[in-house]
Amino acid sequence: MNKENFVAKTFDGLEDILRTELEELGAENCEVISRGVQFKGDFNLLYTINYYSRLSLRILWEVKRFKFRSNEEFYKAIKGFPAENYLRKNGNLSISASLHNTIFNTPLFASLLAKDAICDRFREQSGERPSVDKENPDVRFHLHVYQHEATLFLDSSGESLHKRGYKIANHTAPINEVMAAGMIKLSGWKADCDLIDFMCGSGTILIEGAMIALNIPAGFYRDRYGFMRWLNFDKAYWEQLKEAADIRNDVLINFYGFDISARYLHMAIDNVDHAGLCDFIRLKKRDFEETSPVRTPAFVILNPPYGERLSIPDLNAFYHSIGDTLKKKYAGCTAWIISSDLDALKSIGLHPTRKITLFNGQLECKFMRFEMYQGRKHEGENDNGRTT
Repeated sequence: MNKENFVAKTFDGLEDILRTELEELGAENCEVISRGVQFKGDFNLLYTINYYSRLSLRILWEVKRFKFRSNEEFYKAIKGFPAENYLRKNGNLSISASLHNTIFNTPLFASLLAKDAICDRFREQSGERPSVDKENPDVRFHLHVYQHEATLFLDSSGESLHKRGYKIANHTAPINEVMAAGMIKLSGWKADCDLIDFMCGSGTILIEGAMIALNIPAGFYRDRYGFMRWLNFDKAYWEQLKEAADIRNDVLINFYGFDISARYLHMAIDNVDHAGLCDFIRLKKRDFEETSPVRTPAFVILNPPYGERLSIPDLNAFYHSIGDTLKKKYAGCTAWIISSDLDALKSIGLHPTRKITLFNGQLECKFMRFEMYQGRKHEGENDNGRTT
């Protein structure tokens, strides 16, 4: 089978671990780009990565690359693409574009010119033409134009892959599912000890952690992908791929979630129940200051309020309480905390042993690791946990 060119999009800061994940799934010639990874593979790999990748937001398939010097050359090149192999003549499409230093003044103009080229091809061949549907198209095209070179992609994912399908309720300030999975991967947690989130909100971090531990594919709960509406969709291979998933029945660890809000906790309960993970994730209404691990070592991963969408009267004092709780109750554990408020993070009062820059939506955040040592740190270790 021929090798195709693909791009997996992700959040800023997750590119390196996405590359590792893609290589593990069979991708070749992986190259990190801004908020994504370029790679090669056979066409079936497109199905595999959509189903299994926890760190991708969408998978784009490169179907045409060309150079142009004028609007006319651009139009003719797009018109030459055999869109009828993927889109019905009475179907619908959408086209988005990103531009960098080109002859086009706006992405909208480039998109409209490409749309006209595709639709004119259909009209000349059959007398019919597809229509535009930006919300729910049969085929999503994306154009990337840099100077005098354009690349045409088909978006194989449809809706963003962070929409796993297990959520029926959502927190006011939720962590994105792809970001949650990325945080877990970056934390170094190997599914060999309990995972705790004592501000669990709608349960995203815990559900993503349980899916990793049980080897549940990222797309297990999801019903729809963009490629399913393409004319070349291989349904038999897709069903075979899903049936081959090696999902575990049990693990020797537990997942603990706490939240002081009954409303948010019920959201988590509904989501965990919908995901079929009630046997693994244990949820209780409790103030975080009253929580403690059942056993150690354990990992704590938190997405506390940043003061952006959830108002906290004294955010610094709130974060100071988080630090006190970790010191007093979580000895022997590793804690990771993400926040966009650097002053509040300093108020935790603990020395971070690692800092990673991530973007939660548009917010630049620091994802920090704190080691809760049993008693005093081992003699001869510095603050980074390295022997001096």
